[in-house]
Amino acid sequence: MSRRGPRQAGDDRRARWRVALLAVAVLAPLVAAAGRAVHLQVFRAEDLRRRADDQRVRQVELLPERGTIYDRHQRLLAHGVPGASVFVDPSSFADAPADLVALCRALDLPVADARKQLARGGARFAWLKRGVSPREAEDVRALALPGVGVAREPQRYYPKKALAGPVLGFVGVDGEGLGGLEHRFDAVLKGVTRRVPAERDARGRLLLADAPNLTGGRGKSLVLTLDETIQHVAEEELQGAVERSRAKGGVVVVLDPATGEILALAQAPGFNPNAAAAAPAEHRKAKGAVDVYEPGSVLKALFLGLVLDRGLTRPAERIFCENGKWPVHGRTIGDHVPHGWLTVAEILKVSSNIGVAKLSERLSRQDFYDGLVAFGFGVATGAEIPGESRGLLAPPGTWSKISAKTISYGHGISATGLQVASAIAAVANGGVRMKPHLVRAILDEEGRVAQTFAPEVAGRPLTAPTAATLGRLMEDVVHAEGGTAGKAAVPGYRAAGKTGTSWKPNLEAGGYHRNRVVASFAGFIPAGAPRLAIVVAIDEPAFATRYGGQAAAPAFREIAGRVLAYLQVPAEAPVEATVARAPVAAPAPPEEAPVRPARAEGLPVEGVAPDLTGLTMREALRRLDATGADGPVSLLGSGVAVAQDPPPGAPLEPGQEFRVVFKPIL
Repeated sequence: MSRRGPRQAGDDRRARWRVALLAVAVLAPLVAAAGRAVHLQVFRAEDLRRRADDQRVRQVELLPERGTIYDRHQRLLAHGVPGASVFVDPSSFADAPADLVALCRALDLPVADARKQLARGGARFAWLKRGVSPREAEDVRALALPGVGVAREPQRYYPKKALAGPVLGFVGVDGEGLGGLEHRFDAVLKGVTRRVPAERDARGRLLLADAPNLTGGRGKSLVLTLDETIQHVAEEELQGAVERSRAKGGVVVVLDPATGEILALAQAPGFNPNAAAAAPAEHRKAKGAVDVYEPGSVLKALFLGLVLDRGLTRPAERIFCENGKWPVHGRTIGDHVPHGWLTVAEILKVSSNIGVAKLSERLSRQDFYDGLVAFGFGVATGAEIPGESRGLLAPPGTWSKISAKTISYGHGISATGLQVASAIAAVANGGVRMKPHLVRAILDEEGRVAQTFAPEVAGRPLTAPTAATLGRLMEDVVHAEGGTAGKAAVPGYRAAGKTGTSWKPNLEAGGYHRNRVVASFAGFIPAGAPRLAIVVAIDEPAFATRYGGQAAAPAFREIAGRVLAYLQVPAEAPVEATVARAPVAAPAPPEEAPVRPARAEGLPVEGVAPDLTGLTMREALRRLDATGADGPVSLLGSGVAVAQDPPPGAPLEPGQEFRVVFKPIL
């Protein structure tokens, strides 16, 4: 056997080293990879998972569905409808500006505005446009751009368009209430914001991982005191009055005197909350509770209530009215028609400034001021309207020698239409003033009543006997010979009220404008058992028709007649017994547009065609059934009745066809 030499042994050792080194070279990466895997999967797993999700998943914050707003009969005024919004990953457009241009074209969005939106968003998420149309959403989906997603979100919709727009308010693109009740009750209506994951697909497009449940996090709902039909009547008749008198605008307030519930709060011009951005800010505020004016001669009735209540005069007392001009305290108080001796009742009927100014000397300043505050002047009514004004009533310590005299006929004091309506309603309600309010109840997410709002007494400016006496004096203003409000008379009913014509203050030059007035009428009906207190104020009517008896009283008549018919309030007296006379102080000029005859049907009369104007289909059919009509009925269109055949009051023949045309409420 041969022995291995030293050279052979050295070769073996080198071979073993080469094998070992090769093994290390092969195994080291595997060991390192295994260690790295252990490190990543055990020690850095959570961090890496978070990073992966950050690249793949985004948390998208979606608007909740706002609660519904109903009228008093739970008819829809505002609710949520399915909509869509577009969101993007801003980083997706860093190297693809052409994609952003294409996306903006699909959304009809200026590229500069889009870049601002992206800059305001986060590094990886930004809303590009909320509340897109269905066509825009489809166009965006068709582009299939990386980093772009479409989320389903509810949008606010006002099905009655401009009806009560300033009262309801509107909602911004971010779901926040920006006006009216939408703003006042935003925390109640808006619900809980939801966050849902959005994932990238293989092409980089953002897709919602789970379609959001549109009912989840829904807000509570409001039931208002407004009556949709009464609001429609008030808006329609106000618009007609503004057009006839060629006025700048106007407001109407309709209250229930017994409860303080606001049945209508109308204004012209108004606005459509579905297109709020297109409306001037001036049109979006609820002017009946925000804008103020000097009530003028309407205040004479309330002032006389105060002096009568304190036993400082009586209706039959005679006051010398200076034949139309009374110099006092360096000023001259005048009447538009000269009068000599007048009873207190006649002073109100013909609206003598001098008569009430003389009576104001019997009432202390403090007592006068306290009485006006009890009527609700100088303090906000507390109705649920953002920006409600308290009006202007200076403390008595600041009054000049003549202040009490001018305030007695409604100058030197300012108020909102709602304040004036609240004060007049107190007379109708036996001297008790109820707090005006707009919300009857709040419903929870399931539609169950969560909270109700009971009527609240706000004050008692007059005793019941004085209120009854004053009401009779106010009836004479409408129904007696020589009263200034003959055009306010509603056939079949006794109305009580007072006209007012006040100069508008000149805020630039001081004093008053010489050709700009607010013409108003405030009253209640039926006088014996009041159901409605109504204020009509027309802003800057044409000077030829500037008096309240001309510009405002006819609108009161039309509104009251139609609403009493709608409420089916029985007439107090035969139609022939009510005599409407033109105002003696300022007869209507020949060019004044004729007013429509009052619609004052009470309960339906069997065999006679009823007046269906303003009724819904269901209400119209119910009214027809009460007349005994047995012929075919044709109902054309939708909304409320605007025309009918046969006309109101026509005899119904057996089997006669009845045709009614309906149009949507705008």
